[in-house]
Amino acid sequence: MTTNTAKYKSKGFAMENSTPSIPSGSRETVAEGPVSLVSKSLLECEGQTQWIAIKTSTIHRKYAKEPHDIIKEARLIASACHPNVVSILGHSIDSIRQTMSFWMPYVPSSLIALLSSNDFSPHPLISILAADPSNPSPREQRFVLLAKSLMFQILVGVTFLHETAKIAHRDIKPSNILLTSSGRVQLIDFGISWKEGEDLAAKKNDLWVETPEKMYFEVSTGPYRAPELLFGPRNYDPFAIDSWSLGATFAEFFTSVRLFNPLDDEDFGDEQSDSDDDSPGSPSKPAEPFIIPKRLRIGDPTNRWARDSLFDSTRGEIGLAWSIFKIRGSPNETNWPSFLNLPDANKLSFINVDPVDLPSILPNFPSSTQQHEVDTKTHIPPETMSPTPVDIIHRFLVYEPSQRLRPSSALTHPWFTSEPPLLLPDDFPVSNIPGEAPMSLSWGAKSLGEWLLNVHPSGAI
Repeated sequence: MTTNTAKYKSKGFAMENSTPSIPSGSRETVAEGPVSLVSKSLLECEGQTQWIAIKTSTIHRKYAKEPHDIIKEARLIASACHPNVVSILGHSIDSIRQTMSFWMPYVPSSLIALLSSNDFSPHPLISILAADPSNPSPREQRFVLLAKSLMFQILVGVTFLHETAKIAHRDIKPSNILLTSSGRVQLIDFGISWKEGEDLAAKKNDLWVETPEKMYFEVSTGPYRAPELLFGPRNYDPFAIDSWSLGATFAEFFTSVRLFNPLDDEDFGDEQSDSDDDSPGSPSKPAEPFIIPKRLRIGDPTNRWARDSLFDSTRGEIGLAWSIFKIRGSPNETNWPSFLNLPDANKLSFINVDPVDLPSILPNFPSSTQQHEVDTKTHIPPETMSPTPVDIIHRFLVYEPSQRLRPSSALTHPWFTSEPPLLLPDDFPVSNIPGEAPMSLSWGAKSLGEWLLNVHPSGAI
């Protein structure tokens, strides 16, 4: 393998303490996508050994998938040093294969794995007695503690990106949020991110150069995409894109957990996508915390749990738009004044539908927070915030981009200042935490990492 780090630095990217060549140890593939390969390996440095994740992708425009860009990704991660943002340990260029690799500390756990655990719910799998909002069970208390603490950390990381690093992630979703063994959130995958205020000289070597007048709307992923991206804008607020994605991601803490068999094609995809009865917002069948198809057994080791997304992107962009409208209501001059300014707004017409009440389709919403009523059908939330997580989700999922809740403002939301206190990872520098919410390194004599392990004893989260 031929590496050429010096040549890459001369093209505008420099990183302190970068390793001159790619680690030579054996590798195990962790994830393989259309634009990159992620593998793990052991890195020995100064007598110490650690697991690392190596991301590799082409730097040849002919083979790259626009707008994914590993050159830009490495540059932006290197410029964003924060406890909730993944760090780069080294990088290398293979000039023969025209690929770039960079490596990071390996984090085996992710938010999507935690959300897919049937133990991560305020409700027991089999419920005999109705929940008492005034006296939440230990299971519900644990769920609220973990949900609140992780959501707050995610907001801390995104606030740093927006306010300090001036970076809009543009692909926030559960699989891009990793969790260390201590419970520290790590934001990853900056391949389609946007940095505000960069001149052309700073990004001249990017594979796909974006300007404020010609931005990519082919960003974000599936059910986490903001609705304006579905109507062809070339100029938009990329930070508001993240706000919508945060709302869709946070909603997933409270959606149904579904049992499926990965070997049975009829189970997960068909049950979630093709059945109108099971679709979010369907009035014919109330949402349930756990969805168990009749032909599947809970004890079968081949079956798996997965969390439903709030919106359905399995039918493409038009289907996603309709899924959003069925839940948040059809766009009009009141709830989305700038909608008709979008390039493709007049190319399609949808049946007029009213919004649904968000708690009705979030069955894993804890009963102890249902004492506070929130009008989630409006896209003009009241100035006064209600101390409940659905109020946060509602304020993120507002159609008009300029009216969406900003992550920095969400940090002062009253839900975060209510009991139980925020539980921080024991390796998190307190100086990096904004806001005035009560915080602790332990609760019930357990750390955040121990509580997460308690929810998922296998440690595979």
